[in-house]
Amino acid sequence: MSLPDFSRLCDPGELRSTIGERDLYFWGARHGYGMCRVFERFGLKPKGFIDSSTALAGQTVLNYPVFLPFQVLGKPGKRPYIVITSSFFAEEISKLCREAGLVDEIDFIPFTKIQKFDYQVDISGMCNLRCISCPRGNMPQQPEAGFMSAETYNQILDKILRDDPFTGVVTLYNWGEPLLNRDLPGIVRLSNERGVLTAISSNLNVHRDFTDVIKAKPMWFRISVSGFEKSYEITHTGGKWELLLKNMHLLKDLREKYHPEMVVEMFYHIYRHNNGEDFRKMKQLCESLGFTFRYRHAALAPLDNISAVMDGREISDEAKRTMELQILPVREAMAIAKQQKDQLCCYERCLWITWDGKVSQCMEWYAGGRTLVPGNFLNTKLEDIIKARQESDFCKRCKEEAIHRCYVVYGDEELIHKRKSIDA
Repeated sequence: MSLPDFSRLCDPGELRSTIGERDLYFWGARHGYGMCRVFERFGLKPKGFIDSSTALAGQTVLNYPVFLPFQVLGKPGKRPYIVITSSFFAEEISKLCREAGLVDEIDFIPFTKIQKFDYQVDISGMCNLRCISCPRGNMPQQPEAGFMSAETYNQILDKILRDDPFTGVVTLYNWGEPLLNRDLPGIVRLSNERGVLTAISSNLNVHRDFTDVIKAKPMWFRISVSGFEKSYEITHTGGKWELLLKNMHLLKDLREKYHPEMVVEMFYHIYRHNNGEDFRKMKQLCESLGFTFRYRHAALAPLDNISAVMDGREISDEAKRTMELQILPVREAMAIAKQQKDQLCCYERCLWITWDGKVSQCMEWYAGGRTLVPGNFLNTKLEDIIKARQESDFCKRCKEEAIHRCYVVYGDEELIHKRKSIDA
């Protein structure tokens, strides 16, 4: 993947002129929250969202209606202006727009043409669990631990918005547990004050009170799970089912009381030991709590381990145990990934900023000291970051071996059903 030319289409005034008096839509309701907030910051309110999911039709997102594609593309009169906010299906959506007679960059544009990067700020440099599928539990060498302060985060957010004014979402996690950072409520509030939404992913297996986090109003909250009752504790290593269950009910109550608009997503990792009745029980629990239920084949993380397996190098006992429990083996997933070798890398558009302000080489590789640029994000020009990404030999090697597509394969829900992986 080559990063797009940012020289022309990142000017809010030019976009405002292009859109004119036309109806503005964001195609991709699940991913359009941040871009919607960006355009609102620039005084451009949308007519609504477009999404192909019939489950979302007629619902609202951020108080805007969700339309099916034919309800917008088939309307007579003025052409709409569409911002494509779905990254995985951008090409498919672009094709549908062209077939409807819309013109690239005149009538529709992928968000990747106006936003330079997706920003992931890992505000917590530690985790309370040691999951065997995660580098926190399966890599012998661990990076220095610590937390990002609200003050440092505010400086980073300032720079992000100066460099990349179309940024609408910052995700506040990667390998760390964000609820462990006591400054998290302040970090969320600082973001909201700037018109930037925040996303949190948590194992939710903490004893700490997180009421103030929900009162601060993050937009999106993911809970990572990998089983039901006893099966949960096998791969969410160190976690306790009863604590998770208690916190899920608490999260439901806090959302209803303080932030009903918050999207809560339960993300289920499918293994051999949890893919039948436990999967169905968790899905039912999720629905009873009003959470969105999503799932994927359990993957072996990080990509360092994938590379080692393919090269025949030694991996830890915890990583080996993960592979024993996987439904989709690493080599089978990589065989599919190699068929997608020439497709885009989803991570090249991501900038992962660690808790101590460094720019990591990649959000899915883990080995300590592997940075995209030397020094600190705050002291690095954006042009230097873009150049480093475009010229990265590390990225080139990863793509040559098709490793960049491995986790896309694990997240393919169609493949899960094709292999009947949840029909134990």
